[in-house]
Amino acid sequence: MAELKVGYKGRTVYNSTFTILEFLGGGGQGNVYRVECGGKEMALKWYHKSTIEKMKNPQEFYENLRANIKKGAPTKNFLWPVELSNWIDGSFGYIMPLRPNGYEELTRFLLWDPKTRRMKASFANITARCNAAINIIEGFRALHNDGYSYQDLNNGNFFINPANGDVLICDNDNVSERGVNFGIAGKQRYMAPEVVMGGSPDKRSDRFSLAVILFRMLFIEHPLEGKYSTPPCMTPELEKKFYGEDPVFVLDPEDDRNAANNQLNTNTLRFWKIYPDYIRNLFIQSFGKSSVKPPYDRVIEMTWLDAFVKLRSETVPCPHCGKETFIAPKYSVNCMYCGGQLTCTDSIKFKRFELPAFGGAKLYDGMASDTEGDFHKIIGEVVRNKKDPSKHALRNLSDQTWSVKLPDNTVKNVEPQGIMPINKDYVLTIGRSEGTVE
Repeated sequence: MAELKVGYKGRTVYNSTFTILEFLGGGGQGNVYRVECGGKEMALKWYHKSTIEKMKNPQEFYENLRANIKKGAPTKNFLWPVELSNWIDGSFGYIMPLRPNGYEELTRFLLWDPKTRRMKASFANITARCNAAINIIEGFRALHNDGYSYQDLNNGNFFINPANGDVLICDNDNVSERGVNFGIAGKQRYMAPEVVMGGSPDKRSDRFSLAVILFRMLFIEHPLEGKYSTPPCMTPELEKKFYGEDPVFVLDPEDDRNAANNQLNTNTLRFWKIYPDYIRNLFIQSFGKSSVKPPYDRVIEMTWLDAFVKLRSETVPCPHCGKETFIAPKYSVNCMYCGGQLTCTDSIKFKRFELPAFGGAKLYDGMASDTEGDFHKIIGEVVRNKKDPSKHALRNLSDQTWSVKLPDNTVKNVEPQGIMPINKDYVLTIGRSEGTVE
């Protein structure tokens, strides 16, 4: 059965029934429909028979889907399979939650619309972009901690809310606990070199794909597509060479064969100089020789998470033009938009993170924690003194009382909605964690 018709009724392996309500769209692997199942509107992905026939072991793929459904989603951010149909005429499908309104496919953030002369989708601000990166990194981390790895990862796997950076991860049917290669044809542009060359995917290859996704979120263009890897006519042999046998980073400081140029890499060259060294260095590491050749030394999720949490903490509204720009603790910089000068003289240093003492900087629960915490829950915000803008305080946006030890060992409480002056050598205690004003 190549296509299902509106009104078709089917049954799942769990004895649930589903009814086709609407055709939503088609892709290389199958069609997606809006269905009613168990009193809820859901999404059904139904595979083309040609997709099933190309699989190495269709029954193994089917049983892997059943096992994933039984185990459940790693986090709520996954549009995870929840029902599996019976085999019908040599094919089958699975049911998952529908994508809510307000989410855009990552692909649209990477495409230029000539009519509007803008990207088809854009983040509201830098904070939303950082939030999206953090959400994707946390999704990968949860997936790997549950023993899974991806089979086929690309820009179509992510739906993002451009207003706040919330992320939903879809197309999880190819996820496997064992990293077994089911023969699903992925996009070589997002595969690790060893997978392009025929190796089986695992969490190390996922980390390469993650780096590609993060790079494109920041710089739009592809990290391996420069003057060397964009021939007049791309062939399967050349594709295998540029993404598998001999991939070269467009900004590799030790190999300029594939150097970025103004015709192919306009956005990369424009934005590369804007982001701080610690972000640039992780991409150099991710696509350098130690990553694309054995033993495939890849940047782990926790390192990426720390970097993007730090980047978000250094994202502040410019007091001159109001747009978000970057500020580093104890530095003077210029706004990337208006060129106005921003100076940060102090910071609050916790065990793992440092919060710039600059108006608008946000403190998240996970930044204050000595181990791990919630990187989406804001617990504090730096505010300026209205009479003296050079002075700052931290407002308590949490529901718990903080304590502050002054240099003379006096201890004062900071109630919810109260403020703590950010003065040298003040020591802030939040729960069991401490931060010192430096």
